Amino acid sequence: MMSPAAWLQTWHSDGVHVGSAELLYYRSKVAAFAQLQRQRPPRSHNGAVLSKRKGRGMEFDEVRHYQAGDDVRSIDWRVTARTGTVHTKLFREERERPVLFVLDLSHAMHFGSALLLKSVQACHVVAALAWRAVQRGDRVGLLIGSAQGHSELRPQARQHGVMRIIQQLVQQQQQSLSSWQQHDSIASTDQSEVWGNLLQRTQQLAKPGTRIYLLSDWAAQQPQHWPLIQALRAHCQVQAVQLFDPLERHLPAQLSRFNLSLTDAQRLWRLPAYDASSRQQFEQRMSAQQQQFEQAMQQHGLALSQVTAAQPLEQQWPELRL
Repeated sequence: MMSPAAWLQTWHSDGVHVGSAELLYYRSKVAAFAQLQRQRPPRSHNGAVLSKRKGRGMEFDEVRHYQAGDDVRSIDWRVTARTGTVHTKLFREERERPVLFVLDLSHAMHFGSALLLKSVQACHVVAALAWRAVQRGDRVGLLIGSAQGHSELRPQARQHGVMRIIQQLVQQQQQSLSSWQQHDSIASTDQSEVWGNLLQRTQQLAKPGTRIYLLSDWAAQQPQHWPLIQALRAHCQVQAVQLFDPLERHLPAQLSRFNLSLTDAQRLWRLPAYDASSRQQFEQRMSAQQQQFEQAMQQHGLALSQVTAAQPLEQQWPELRL
């Protein structure tokens, strides 16, 4: 297994700024990922409940004379009235199903304690899924939300669709990161507001039958967001992907000798990590929050995959429900 340092060196990456080379790489991994998932089905559910599958959309093909056994609901009444003979509509499976990636690039996503920032790993997930989708013949689109606003790419087919997505991922991730590093005045935009606006725009953009991936750390999820997600599920297949960093859930043992100070240059948090009671309280609180989130996912019938930013995506792929 490649070490984190070797992995970063391979892609000439600092783990902070996403690059096009590391996203183009996943084009060569599509077949391997598919084989891994067939050979090694997920061992854990990660709090996931599979949503009801909507299947591919159906598009109109042609009209022909009604035959015994045809579904009466498919009768074309206009043609029947015009010709005086009963006709029925035929449909075929949609060949290029739209797949929409909805990516949260708010400032909380620019955090990472090991290999990558969560925002960088999220870009990797989008790229891997996009390459897989176009191999199936689907069209891929992208909707990104950040403190600066949102950007969108409507679904397009084949390699051109993925290349547009990769270009946008690199541009938007680096732009959002730069804004966060410079403590832009726009940075005060609340993360929950960014996520809420993103979900509202998704409702406007996604057509019935679209497969939607919602990628975020979900730290800003609020009760008012669930109705928006449920509205999407009514006509689309929705999958949630949670990006996380291990430091958000557990404090490494080596930190037990320190008094931690965390800052975003505007606020300062202190955590006496040397105190066993403080460490325990921190982990209990984080565990309770995560458990509450997973229960909400189950209650709303959403499939959930969890991706750590501390490991290369390809090492996690066999365990992911993507």
